[in-house]
Amino acid sequence: MSDVMIVGMPRSNLTRTVRIMCLEKEIPFEFTSRNVQMPGQSATPTVLRHNPFGKVPVLIHGSFVLYETAAICRYIDDNFAGPRQSPVKAEKIARMNQWISLAMTRLDQNIIRKFVIPMVFADHQQRHDPAFATQINQQADIIRHDLSVLNEAYCDGWAVGDRFTIPDMMIMPMLHYLNVMPGGPEMLDDVPNVLDAYHRFKGRSSAAQTDPLLPEQILKSA
Repeated sequence: MSDVMIVGMPRSNLTRTVRIMCLEKEIPFEFTSRNVQMPGQSATPTVLRHNPFGKVPVLIHGSFVLYETAAICRYIDDNFAGPRQSPVKAEKIARMNQWISLAMTRLDQNIIRKFVIPMVFADHQQRHDPAFATQINQQADIIRHDLSVLNEAYCDGWAVGDRFTIPDMMIMPMLHYLNVMPGGPEMLDDVPNVLDAYHRFKGRSSAAQTDPLLPEQILKSA
């Protein structure tokens, strides 16, 4: 039995990031969704015991408990043997930290929280509300801008050069959801460097092993 456990939801893009990190680092771990709240529901006592803010993913390593995706990924990379998932040179480390910050504070918000989730959970009335359509279209414009900036960053293959690193583990699961939303494939077609990276990501073992197997509700949104 592994002494590393990841608590989260299989379809959470951030939980997927942490699971990908463990797989790329080649460390054994357990994954559990037991007593984790469903999206939109209040945090369960189990989750609140591990994270007072009620969010997942959470890492439990023996008696040590850690939350926040970026912190978890850095902890795994720094404290376990296995292939290094971060660059070595100072400039690339700084660039990695830049994209980790942007992934968490901007991309996750713009792609997942303000675009994917509203579209997935919109009811029939919302889907036919002109105001909702305007909101989604405005958000799509913001995402197109963000993707154009990403496209420049991915000119060498990945966000921080020619190696798959922590920022890619954060960004690619977001693109997985964007790609099944209305207009998502067209957005990705406009950014060939990002699209190429996304296709290469899908071919990685860690991506296949953590595929969220999108439910019918999400696929119907596409």
